[in-house]
Amino acid sequence: MKKNMHTFYRKMALALLLVSTLGINACQELDENVYSEITTANFYETKDQVMAAYLLPYGYMQEVVYDIHWSLATFPTDEAVATVKNGQGYENGRWIQFHQHTWTTSLDFILWEWFNVMRGIGFCNQFIAEIESRDLSAMDLPLSKEQMLAEMKLLRAQFYYFAIDMFGNVPIVTTVGEANPTTRPRAEVFAFIESEILANINLLGEKGDHGWYGHFTKTAAHALLARLYINAEVFAGTPRWDDAIASCDYIINSGHYTLDATWDAPFKVRNENSQENILVVPYDYNYATGFNMGMQNLPGAMRDAYGIPGWPWGKTVTQESFFRLFKENDLRINQWLVGPQSYLDASGNQQPVWGWWDQDGEQLVIRPQIALLNNPNGGYGDGVRNIKYEIERGMQDNMSNDFVMYRLSEILFLKAEALMRKNGGTATQEAVTLINQVRRRAFAPGDPDATYTTATLTLNELLNERGREFAYEMKRREDLIRFGKFGEPWWEKPASAKTRELYPIPMQIRVANPLLEQNPGY
Repeated sequence: MKKNMHTFYRKMALALLLVSTLGINACQELDENVYSEITTANFYETKDQVMAAYLLPYGYMQEVVYDIHWSLATFPTDEAVATVKNGQGYENGRWIQFHQHTWTTSLDFILWEWFNVMRGIGFCNQFIAEIESRDLSAMDLPLSKEQMLAEMKLLRAQFYYFAIDMFGNVPIVTTVGEANPTTRPRAEVFAFIESEILANINLLGEKGDHGWYGHFTKTAAHALLARLYINAEVFAGTPRWDDAIASCDYIINSGHYTLDATWDAPFKVRNENSQENILVVPYDYNYATGFNMGMQNLPGAMRDAYGIPGWPWGKTVTQESFFRLFKENDLRINQWLVGPQSYLDASGNQQPVWGWWDQDGEQLVIRPQIALLNNPNGGYGDGVRNIKYEIERGMQDNMSNDFVMYRLSEILFLKAEALMRKNGGTATQEAVTLINQVRRRAFAPGDPDATYTTATLTLNELLNERGREFAYEMKRREDLIRFGKFGEPWWEKPASAKTRELYPIPMQIRVANPLLEQNPGY
């Protein structure tokens, strides 16, 4: 099986999931019944059991990173929107609330995000607690106990990164079963994440080691550090530009990664072959499910074009202003479905895709313009659709592309941004060179649009270029906040308060733990 995750270990990890409390009561009181004679007390006795427990937190990341976290990182931005089409897809107005920044403390997706992040932290805490005091020397494990523990602490740091990004002030819980922890200041959580990474980074493996793919390596840890440092002023109140540059330089100078020859190679179905991707969340339509971006984005009428047995859901579309960031000569524009839609049938003949609802009986035409956020009588062709992650013909609900968390392109961009911010917001020649390395491959050789100069690469243009390069990669919310634009008005969204840069602590969580302080503005 691809991606170096054995089905046997995954099934054992799921068994452990069913019988372990995993410290969830640290942030939410839950009743539990045990339906198995297997318990955490006797689960860690063999090599297979230890490996299953080690893989469990990684497997949980597969379950949560795309569906809920991606939604909270994307739908409140000027990038993607889940419109209501022909009255369908309203879903209690949750997507309109995200789009217009009118969410409340009782919105379900915010509750699920909190639960997912804290449960992920609990999984890591459970493994650390069970393994730290055990002698594993007789088990002939494929990696050392020290490396496994270091990876768990890095994965926990990643979950905590999600927490301070989304919620700001959150509890710091490192032990299993801690009841009703108190809220810690965001800057303190930032310092905790940084210290966990720095204390464990040298114990990690590296690209090319046994089982490195999809796991935290030294370079992946530096990528997380670079992301942490570039947002330090937002998260902790003090810029850390030099530290961001140092982590970027570690990755750049490591020699482990090079830019892929084409802009879309990191997102192919077989993207485990990418030389650019630093850390991915592995998916497989049979063995590691949970990545269904194709079904979310494609209109249902496109099923024949891709040979899909079921019906795509067609939920997610792209806002026109974001699509207009792309010029026609930019090869990255090919990540959008736009215009009249057709496909080649089994005989090689061109066939039209027939539309639905307001385009019933006509060829489907996808327009950049979106008439209404909540359209009771149409809207089926409104808004371009993203296909950045290659859609495999015959795809079912789940995709086999691995979801990219960190890649070399982002590292080059982060270093360039840090250099510019150190220089008062003005591009240095080094910053321009870094961005041009990435941008150049998106244009034909000799195209004058392929490169920036120190005059044309402003901070605002850097934000635009980040939008073009990292569309649908779960980065836009962070970017808009860091560049001071998250509260600005855009299509069908009025200006919003700065307090909306954080989500509220969900009402149900504060009922369960009254010691948690609510974020301002809620």
